[in-house]
Amino acid sequence: MLAAAMTGVSSFIRQQGCDPDIIAKSVGLQVADELPPTLALRLEDYCNLFEQIACQSGRYDSGLVYGRQFQPDQLGLLGYITLSSATLRSALVNLIELFPYHQKATQTRLVRMPNGFRIEYRIMDPLISQRAQDAELTMGMICNVFRRALGSTWRPDTIWFEHARQSDPAAYAAAFDAPVFFQRETSALIFSDRDLDIKMPGADAGLLTLLRESLTHLDHTTRLAPNHRDDLLLQVRREVKSMLPDGVIKLPLLAEKLRIPRWTLQRRLDAMGVTYTELVDETRRGMAQSYLQQSGLAISEIAYLLGYSEVSAFSRAFRKWFGISPQAFRKTK
Repeated sequence: MLAAAMTGVSSFIRQQGCDPDIIAKSVGLQVADELPPTLALRLEDYCNLFEQIACQSGRYDSGLVYGRQFQPDQLGLLGYITLSSATLRSALVNLIELFPYHQKATQTRLVRMPNGFRIEYRIMDPLISQRAQDAELTMGMICNVFRRALGSTWRPDTIWFEHARQSDPAAYAAAFDAPVFFQRETSALIFSDRDLDIKMPGADAGLLTLLRESLTHLDHTTRLAPNHRDDLLLQVRREVKSMLPDGVIKLPLLAEKLRIPRWTLQRRLDAMGVTYTELVDETRRGMAQSYLQQSGLAISEIAYLLGYSEVSAFSRAFRKWFGISPQAFRKTK
């Protein structure tokens, strides 16, 4: 995905009472307000960033708050494309059509309904398990496209989310002022077909053509250049996530997956001051939080997904991490 989606995130983290450097280090991602907007980020890192903001601040409405204040012109090329479209209808069509150029591994669709439409949004990468904050902030960003054309009091008819409720009802009311339903098959914004032909305030056909061409011709192989330490840690965590359901992952197998000699991998981890056991533990801990927020997953199934042969072993590990049982943690969400 493009770094424009992180516009203002460093300041936002401070507003949530957290240290941007600590948050950035926890996910191996560079966090700075002045990042070039067309540089590419890993979608997994972006999702993990907002999950960490919520976790470390204790504010599970962080995605809602960020999305609510995020304006289309902060979204870089894609945002300006919506603003320079002729009408609200064409702005939404352009948004859905061109979203894959802004963010990979994502499905966006505009679906006709009896009295209107719904915009669907769903991350398709199965390894991105922590995605609730991302879905909530994305719905807020899309709402602001409507509000730019129809005024700040506009509200959707309904909002759907794939995940379980993350925050209290008042937070969703403040963000959307509309009914919100959870654990649906996709995240979606549902709206009537009225006023779709209203002119966008910044409509500019010439600029639109230029912006569309710029976005569709971006080189998406361009990446932010994380330091070698963060890059290796991200690779290790990604492989651990994919291998956990098969049980405990031994270091030699991981080294083989990464195509790095075992002793080289061990030496590089030692030089970073981290152990492989700690990395596995951190990865399991983050995944456990995410899975327990999905009420459709039984605790026995979560234990399996995290590589535990018995629920009791998972429960002991969870108590060590959070001081409470998985069942008690789920009741607090």
